[in-house]
Amino acid sequence: MPAGGCLQNSSPDGVHYLIEFFGCDKKQLDSIVFWKRLLLGATAGLDVRVLNRHFHRFNPHGITGYLLLSASHISIHTWPEHAYAACDVFTCSGKDEATDIVQYLEACIHHETIRKRKVRRGFRVG
Repeated sequence: MPAGGCLQNSSPDGVHYLIEFFGCDKKQLDSIVFWKRLLLGATAGLDVRVLNRHFHRFNPHGITGYLLLSASHISIHTWPEHAYAACDVFTCSGKDEATDIVQYLEACIHHETIRKRKVRRGFRVG
């Protein structure tokens, strides 16, 4: 960390993935332990720092959660009753890291189909 304890901000030039998973494993979708491990695992070994995290399990089912990262965020929202999950991956740390996170999520979330949208964000877009 730089002198003074402040994180250096990356440039406001990033990539934002909007991912929808359909036909998911309902038990996986409703496990708060699974989502905590998954999101932390997705950032392991990458040049991002987890600044904060929060997960909430709804009654009777469903999870919402996020990791606030030094280079943006990852969030999830699940609807086990519809076998559906929505995920956001936004990072300004580089395209490779965003792609690595998305590929990790795709490999670990049991699903039948996926819909993925990639949006370039930042001052260099346009």
